[in-house]
Amino acid sequence: MMILNEQILSPLLQKTLEHLEVPVLKEENPVNCTAFFDSLGEKQRLLTNSESGLSLLNAYCPDSDQNRWSKLFKNKGKMRAILSNIYPDYFYQVVTADNLFSLQIDRIPFPVVLKPTFGYSSVGVYKVKQKEEWEKALRQFEADIMLSKDLYDPAVINQKNLLIEKWIQGEEYAVDGYYDEQGNPVILNMFKRLFKDEYDTSDRIYYTSKQVIEEIYDQAHSFMTELQKLIPLRNYPIHFEIRKQGDIVIPIEVNPLRFAGAGTTDLGYYAYGHNVYEQYFTQQKPNWKSIIEGMDESIYSFCCAEIPLALSQGLVESVQHEQFQKEFNHVLEYRPIQAAHDRTFAIVFFKSNTLDENRYLLHLNLEPFVQTHDHKKHEMEHIF
Repeated sequence: MMILNEQILSPLLQKTLEHLEVPVLKEENPVNCTAFFDSLGEKQRLLTNSESGLSLLNAYCPDSDQNRWSKLFKNKGKMRAILSNIYPDYFYQVVTADNLFSLQIDRIPFPVVLKPTFGYSSVGVYKVKQKEEWEKALRQFEADIMLSKDLYDPAVINQKNLLIEKWIQGEEYAVDGYYDEQGNPVILNMFKRLFKDEYDTSDRIYYTSKQVIEEIYDQAHSFMTELQKLIPLRNYPIHFEIRKQGDIVIPIEVNPLRFAGAGTTDLGYYAYGHNVYEQYFTQQKPNWKSIIEGMDESIYSFCCAEIPLALSQGLVESVQHEQFQKEFNHVLEYRPIQAAHDRTFAIVFFKSNTLDENRYLLHLNLEPFVQTHDHKKHEMEHIF
């Protein structure tokens, strides 16, 4: 069963849904909701491609396991409370937006991360290294939330409550997986995140390779196993992010009923031939040892290109997709995105031999590829 957002529909997902004849409920035109959700039972496998679909699940199946688990994962404060059973020494604090400016910062063990308890992507996420940076981070947070207020459903991002938590050092990984009918964890994708500096929170570049898989598989699988001991997940897909420092792995967040957002999960299809949608719906379990042996030495990446926050999304007239595509050496797929409630304008899957291209793209200014109405007005003024 699929709750589908057609604005960010992956071609691979569409083909798979048709091939497997998966029952689909479209967010934009949710007809027959009652009949769709009446057929949702414990053994049904439900998936979304956007967290905005969770509000439909909550409206029609509030008492279902899928909804209870999803609400728990969406609330980062509650999740930290549960995960404290595994990580008892990990600092976190939930505060209201009204009390944020009156906190006694001398009691905050910097460095920390500030984020909405209900969030998506990296909206409103700020790293604060020391107390002298605190007030500036709060101002930036307020501006970020105001800019995104009209873009996302309150069920996806809610700025009323905030989470302050320890800034986890180390390498960051994103993992797609699911729990089968018996609650056994199955990993489908493993990506590594690339940052341009220690304050970067963007989702612009993720990549995978044989080395990435070997670095994180065992510890990612162990985390999924420990999580299932706390929450009895079954027939349930998740996308989670973890940080690794030496032998220690700590989760950043767990995202419910979906894989990597905006179709970026399809990177696994190019890197090692994984159709994660088919694997989940048909309960396939990848043999990662065999997969690694069959992979080449290339690095497979995706670039999530977003309209810069300095530009008003409402003033965007066009995106120079052809020009932007020329910045890549070996494009596997260029996927333009036209979503009313997202700043993403393209997802680009590409292949390389080193990380040099990734680092270049990470620092690339995207403003020249986005034309706004103001820009056109200034051009006309210059002509006359």
